[in-house]
Amino acid sequence: MSTQLAIALVRSRTIRRWLAAAAALALLTPVLVAACVTALLAEEQRSACGSGGETLGEPAAGGAIGAGLYAAPLTLAPGRAYLVGATEYGGPDDPSSGNYGSIPNPAEAYLPGHPDSFAELSVLDTNPANHGGFSFADANALAALPYLTKLRVSHDGHRALLAKRDIGYGQGPTQHIENGQPYRIDVWWQAARQLGIAKGPVRIALAPPGGAAGTLEQLPGETASASESPGECPTLPGASEIPLPLVPGASTRILPSGLAAAGAEAPAAVKAMVAAGNRLHTAAYLYGGGHGTSLDTLQPAYDCSSAVSYLLHSAGALGASALDSSELARYGAPGPGRYITIYANAAHTFIYVAGLRLDTVEAPAYDTGPNSGRPGPRWRISQSVPAWAAWTVRHPPGL
Repeated sequence: MSTQLAIALVRSRTIRRWLAAAAALALLTPVLVAACVTALLAEEQRSACGSGGETLGEPAAGGAIGAGLYAAPLTLAPGRAYLVGATEYGGPDDPSSGNYGSIPNPAEAYLPGHPDSFAELSVLDTNPANHGGFSFADANALAALPYLTKLRVSHDGHRALLAKRDIGYGQGPTQHIENGQPYRIDVWWQAARQLGIAKGPVRIALAPPGGAAGTLEQLPGETASASESPGECPTLPGASEIPLPLVPGASTRILPSGLAAAGAEAPAAVKAMVAAGNRLHTAAYLYGGGHGTSLDTLQPAYDCSSAVSYLLHSAGALGASALDSSELARYGAPGPGRYITIYANAAHTFIYVAGLRLDTVEAPAYDTGPNSGRPGPRWRISQSVPAWAAWTVRHPPGL
C-alpha cells in the first residue's frame, strides 16, 4: 500500500475507533524491539566499526613535484591508515556524474545498487580527458588500485567498508587538505552522506583479505569466514551480489548501505529471512506486486504483504503463495515472537526480524534510517513501532 493511503487511514473515523478500542493493545506492542534497533545502531558505530588496530602512516607529501604529477601516488601498506582528502560525488546535487561507474563488470557498475563505492582519483597535473580520454591508469592517486579493492574509510566517528568501482580526475593541484594531501578518493554520495563526507580529510586503510566479507547467503557451520569478529566493520554489499554479513549476538543490524547484517547467534531461519530482505533491496513498490506468482522466484516489485510473505517463505514458514495483509493478521500464533514479529491489519503489514523492521512505508516519520525516502520493501528504523493504525500482532510458531 502507498504511503499516502497509509497516512490517509489515520484520518479515517473507522481507524480512529479501532485505535480507541485497541489503545491498550497498542501500548502493549513490543516497542522495546524498536528501541533495541536504535541501541544496536549506536553499538555498531562504537564497537563494530572501531579503530581496527591500524597504525597511522605518513602519506606522500602534496605540492607540485613535476613529471606530470602534482603529488606522488600513495601506495597503501596493509595494516596502516592514512589521512587523505576525500570528496562526495553523484546524487541529486551532482547529476552530471551519472549513475554508472567505470568498472567493466556490468553487474557491479550501477552505483545506486552499490552505494558502498568510491572512485580513485588522479594526481596528474592535467586532466587527460581534455585531450581525448581518461583511462584506468590515469586514476593513480592510490597507485591505481584494482577494481573492487576494499578500503576502510573513517570520518567523524563513522566508518564504512567501500569498494573501488569508479575513477575520476579530481580537483587539480590547488586543492588539498591541511596536511598538504590531495583529494585521493571520491565517495559515492549515498555512502558519503552516511559518513558525513563532503570535502575534507578522511582516514583510509586497506581492508584485510577476507576481512568482514560474508559469503553469499552464508549460514552457520558452512565456513568460518562467514562470521565477523568484534571490532570488524560489516561488509556493505551491493544489489547484484548480496552476501549475508554476520555480526556478534543474535540481533539483526542495519548497515550504512541500507542492507542488513544478521546476528551470528540467530537461528538459521532468521538468517535466511535477513538474506531474503537484502534480496528485496532494489525491488520497487507495486500494489499487488508479488502476488499470483511463486515466492520461489524473485520479482521486480512487491507490496507490503507479498514482501512479508517472501521473508516467511524464505525461512520455510510459509508456502509458495503470498498472503494478503488480512490473512497475515490471522497467520501463525498470536503475540510477538522471540525473533520474528508480524504487524498486520486489513490495509497494511510489516515485519520485525530479530529487532529490525522491513516495511514498504518510506515516510520520514516512520523511517529515519539509511533507507528513509526510498520506496519499496526496505529495512527501516524508527523510534517506536509505527502507531498510525491498530495492529494485530502475530509470529511464526517457534520463532
